[in-house]
Amino acid sequence: MNDRSCAHWSQNFALGVLALTGAGVTHAQMPTMADEPSSAEWLSLLPDDETTRRFILDCTGCHQFDERIALKEGRARTAEEWQADVARMLGFAGATTGFPVIAADRDPEATAEWLVANLADRVPGDSAAPSAVPIVRDAVREYALPVAQDLPHDVAIQADGRAIVTGMLTHQMYVLDPESGAVSTVPIPRPNANPRALDIDSLGNWWVVLGNPQTLARFTPGSEQWDFFEVGVYPHSLAIAEGAVWYNGHFTYEPEVVGRVDAASGQVRQLTVPRHPNDALAPAGPVPYEIRVGPNGWVWGSELQGNRVFRLDPASGSFRLYTMPDTWSGPRRLDVDATGIVWIPAYSANGIYRLDPSSGGIMWIQMPTPNTLPYVVRLDETGAVWIGTAAADAIFKLDPESLEFTMYPTPSRGALMRHMAIAPNGDVWVAYGASPGRLPATVARVVSGR
Repeated sequence: MNDRSCAHWSQNFALGVLALTGAGVTHAQMPTMADEPSSAEWLSLLPDDETTRRFILDCTGCHQFDERIALKEGRARTAEEWQADVARMLGFAGATTGFPVIAADRDPEATAEWLVANLADRVPGDSAAPSAVPIVRDAVREYALPVAQDLPHDVAIQADGRAIVTGMLTHQMYVLDPESGAVSTVPIPRPNANPRALDIDSLGNWWVVLGNPQTLARFTPGSEQWDFFEVGVYPHSLAIAEGAVWYNGHFTYEPEVVGRVDAASGQVRQLTVPRHPNDALAPAGPVPYEIRVGPNGWVWGSELQGNRVFRLDPASGSFRLYTMPDTWSGPRRLDVDATGIVWIPAYSANGIYRLDPSSGGIMWIQMPTPNTLPYVVRLDETGAVWIGTAAADAIFKLDPESLEFTMYPTPSRGALMRHMAIAPNGDVWVAYGASPGRLPATVARVVSGR
């Protein structure tokens, strides 16, 4: 694998998509919901089949598929233009680059022909409108961060209610007061730190994935001390367990690894995930994604391109693998509830899987709106399932008993929700992480009780 840093890749990828879209936005230009169709509405023009699911996996995880992408200067793109655009994106995030999130068999010419055939001169209608789902309006408040071009990848909430946000492109941490909107910054004493994933332990320490240095970091707010733990891989996510922090190797596949950092000693231990059976996934690999720890200590992980979820029993070191029922469903940022049930967003299949480890059964729950692209799931203390989406410009709440949804639209268009956290008071926070986005760097919250 190419060893280019994620920071270098992210900045160049953003420039590549800006060249594609010709777009740039300031805080004063944040587009409202009435400005133009959503990414979900544009995606609804494509067939509901495996080809579209694979396209969604390859081409919408970093930025939305909206009017800036679908059109060029207000008109449909030609096949030649699409082919050049796809080839450009493969140069930034293709299977042989330093950030291989696009599958190895993505072909620019075939993709261009398919897009022209399905989009032609069509424009979105109202096919993405929800059907009989309650909508709670004006419950989401957005907060712009000081550096509009930053990428707020993850958000976590301290006991005092302040939101901590990773500034992935500015290599710093943000601290946001939700009442005043005031934002301060905390520098990271590592060059090109590239902070990505984030969580807060029971002592109030921040644990942060530093992508470029291939390091986990711990920040103690009281003393403002940073401790660093070299892990030797580029992690995507981390999960806090009793006395330890787990992480995954984002682009590892021969072997795919997960690791554990002992919080007291700093000792790092890595384990090998059972090999993915599909050799065609190389050289991109299955793209390990989320990692979470359940109430019994089991470690759960997802593979975005590999279409699997794994369970690790740390006591025995044994794994159990679960292949998703739908091909190319894109299991992304999952969560585990208090009873051990695993809730998995099927990003490209537009639904939620409910996995019961006791039986191995997997239930399918369809999202109420087409092509929402459910990206991240988090459970609150009541057991409600909160879902951040990448294309619908809306947050959803799912009742785990009735399986009924409630929809919370965002004030602005372009809200690709990369991460979510539940505050101690029940507020639900999301980080808008499009790269690049039509919005300036933004986080948002659903005020509890709404």
